[in-house]
Amino acid sequence: MSRFLYYLILINMLTNMVAITPRFLIAGNKTGSVAALIPALIIGMVLTYYLVRLFSFFPEQGLPEILKKNTPKWIATPLLLFFSLTWYFVGLSILIIYAAIIFRFLTPEMSIYTIILAFVLVTTFGIFMASRNILYMSEIILLIVVPFILFVQIKGYFSPNLDWDYIRVAIMHINHLPNYTSFSTSLFIVLGAANLVIFNRCFAKLKKPSGKSMVLLSFICTYILLTTYFLPLGFGGFDSLENVVFPWITTSDSMRMKFGIVERIVFFFVGAFLALGVINITIIWHVSIHLLSSVIHFNRFKVRSVNLTFPIFISIFWIIAFILTRRITINDLFRSAALFDDILLPIILFLLFGSLLLAKRRGAATKCPKSQK
Repeated sequence: MSRFLYYLILINMLTNMVAITPRFLIAGNKTGSVAALIPALIIGMVLTYYLVRLFSFFPEQGLPEILKKNTPKWIATPLLLFFSLTWYFVGLSILIIYAAIIFRFLTPEMSIYTIILAFVLVTTFGIFMASRNILYMSEIILLIVVPFILFVQIKGYFSPNLDWDYIRVAIMHINHLPNYTSFSTSLFIVLGAANLVIFNRCFAKLKKPSGKSMVLLSFICTYILLTTYFLPLGFGGFDSLENVVFPWITTSDSMRMKFGIVERIVFFFVGAFLALGVINITIIWHVSIHLLSSVIHFNRFKVRSVNLTFPIFISIFWIIAFILTRRITINDLFRSAALFDDILLPIILFLLFGSLLLAKRRGAATKCPKSQK
């Protein structure tokens, strides 16, 4: 399995490790979060395996090429439009959450519009990059920030402030039936492979996942999910984290680097995840804008032979982001995310797998001609 596919999955998992997932898992700590992690990991790995396997039948083709070539237009157009809007609002939720983190913990005196503008300048440049270049950029970001994130996590596990009794108590709640919201939010963070709907164009020979690659991926996902849930509980306990919006930020602020230039780890920790958040938003909105342009394309809107379809779409993206970031509250966002995980996520998975199976059944060849990028 290509290393770039690992990057898509890891970036999605690590970004949500700080953003939405911990609050949902901790909120259900007494009602089945532990029991939900096990089926989420198993089902997530199975879905990832079959998703990669299905895309391997369509080398160098994204979902637009696959559907347009192998399904009727009345099926392809609504699906692509639905997936485009879905990917956009996933990226928007990550943007709002990371803007809130910056505003609360790093720059409380700065205008929220200034923070959003900073995201605009960085992510817009990334969104217009070629898909392959985004994968290379994600590799660089991961190589820089992942060692530091691992260092913080290992430091947390060996910290004297970590109370293992809290973790043991949490494990004892495994006798509850799985909490559905905890299950769905855990399932979401192991599905970064769904970004293949566009990034599959970069893989001329996407190999079917081998047993070794799936074992390695399962180990990584298990470690990240368990750390996401148990480490904040070990530092904060059950009662003190019930009303905490960002448990992992609080956890990182509980650690100190005694001989470091900056004693509080939280500044470096937030900075590392901010880099991951930017690249994740770039990936998600890159997928969204390419799906949208495959359905709606303005051939006549040109300036000096440069088509304005992408600039128009990205302008609309940012206008919506500026409006909603100011009006929506964090609690509203978390409620919307819960509804998304509980209701929309199963629909998205059903439609994605169903469309790929339909395209494969209608005679898609194992080796297809190269598509235009």
